[in-house]
Amino acid sequence: MSSRAVVEKKDEDQPRLDSEIVIVGAGISGIGMAIELKKRKIDNFILLEASDRLGGTWRDNTYPGVAVDIPSFSYSFSFEPNPNWSRLFAPGMEINEYINHCADKYDIRRHIRYGAKVEKTIFDPQQSIWTLFLANKAVLQSRFVVVATGILNQPVIPDLKGLQDFRGGMFHTRQWAHDRDLTGQRVAVIGTGASAVQVVPAIAPIVKQVDVYQRTPIWIAPKVDVELSARTQAIFRALPVLQSMVRFLIDTGLEIGYLATTHYKSLPGLTRFAEKNSLRYLESQVKDPVLREKLTPHYGFGCKRPAISNAYLAAFNRDNVGLITEGIDHLDTQGIVTQDGIERTYDTIILATGFKTQELGNNPSFEVHGLNGLELGHFWQAQRYQAFNGVSVPKFPNLFLTFGPYSGGLNWFTMIEANGRYIGRCLQKAIHEAATYVEVKQEFHDRYFQLMLKKSRNTLFKNGPCAGSRSYYFDRHGDASLPTPFPPLWRWLRVRLTGLDSHRFEAVAPAHRCVAPAEQAQTEAGI
Repeated sequence: MSSRAVVEKKDEDQPRLDSEIVIVGAGISGIGMAIELKKRKIDNFILLEASDRLGGTWRDNTYPGVAVDIPSFSYSFSFEPNPNWSRLFAPGMEINEYINHCADKYDIRRHIRYGAKVEKTIFDPQQSIWTLFLANKAVLQSRFVVVATGILNQPVIPDLKGLQDFRGGMFHTRQWAHDRDLTGQRVAVIGTGASAVQVVPAIAPIVKQVDVYQRTPIWIAPKVDVELSARTQAIFRALPVLQSMVRFLIDTGLEIGYLATTHYKSLPGLTRFAEKNSLRYLESQVKDPVLREKLTPHYGFGCKRPAISNAYLAAFNRDNVGLITEGIDHLDTQGIVTQDGIERTYDTIILATGFKTQELGNNPSFEVHGLNGLELGHFWQAQRYQAFNGVSVPKFPNLFLTFGPYSGGLNWFTMIEANGRYIGRCLQKAIHEAATYVEVKQEFHDRYFQLMLKKSRNTLFKNGPCAGSRSYYFDRHGDASLPTPFPPLWRWLRVRLTGLDSHRFEAVAPAHRCVAPAEQAQTEAGI
């Protein structure tokens, strides 16, 4: 056989990839991951986006009053400061514009395929490739997959009796019906999370009546928000180092605040200080002592995501704003019937009921089948939520998560940059060494998971009064697997300074890992 024939035969044996790397999701996580790859001179990647536009959470959530609850100077990529924020806490529209700006500046948009919703992906260990199956029936193959679908994208629709019977308007805050004018209407808001805190004061001045159905009260702190003038913006444009200093001060404050959660066992005073301040603020905002008691949380500050607002608590002083703490029995054609038998009629019901977090079918929002037919979501459901450095799981080679278990913190951008940096290092090493098979070593992963469990024992979630908080920080196993038990600085240092000997980088899949695709399919089907 000629040398040319040998080369052609070798090329025929190689899988035909649609892209070396596929990033699933074009929100903050996906755009940030794509920029990280660009910085490392990696250009052979595509982003699959289920929607027809990029932006993720900030594209989808357009309800009245939507805004960021982290100061804008920190809620952005550290390498791409924005001197043009209109407020210290920017409205949602500006965050979405910022994400689009980043996509344009770093030439990410040309890598995006819209209308590409992934339903399932299967790893073939014999070829070391992932096959992705899309809702539009397309099938793609890629060497590496990065899951960047985020965690707050699947709304929770409450399982209420008679939900389909109501004849008025009904929608989730994520799917706001902008064509429905609420002026002069009787409105019910079900839920008291972060979305409700922003929606209620925004619509109260225009509706006839708004009743807030509260299952669990939320801790509220004042929002120290200011408008940023054109002069201030000009100063930040002229002196970017000044904006960097402001960000540093904000980040330092967030780090100190997060210590109250991660080191609760040794520093309980930080949380109690926050509770006292919030209770004083509640007292200053709500006149009626009976109403004030109903709005008082009876769980520790931080057990459930707290909120900041200068208008939510005060809104309950209005004659047209009510608080309903009796449980909902059912809905009928006209409105809501509570467990005490009282029926209240409404024109519109708004579901401010939050999003799925650590549960099957979310993050990833699609099936992921690794070695021996193991499916990632079912693995977590059975064996507890776990991932090395929050990005890698054994038996799922060539797969990375921008937001895995024990990754959460106060600032999404901080987490994305840290995890993206680590993933970028792994992919760069794989490409440089022509490694087609990358997998975290079981022993490294297990030690890391045990470290997470050990450090979690010092946190608020294991020591504080969290019973009754109904917090999405906790998973079905009782673990607080959403937030990291370490302050962001620890993660920032770890992903930059630790070596990559935690992963195996192989030119071919280890023989003991290879399972014929037919056998794998049988394993998945339980045959």
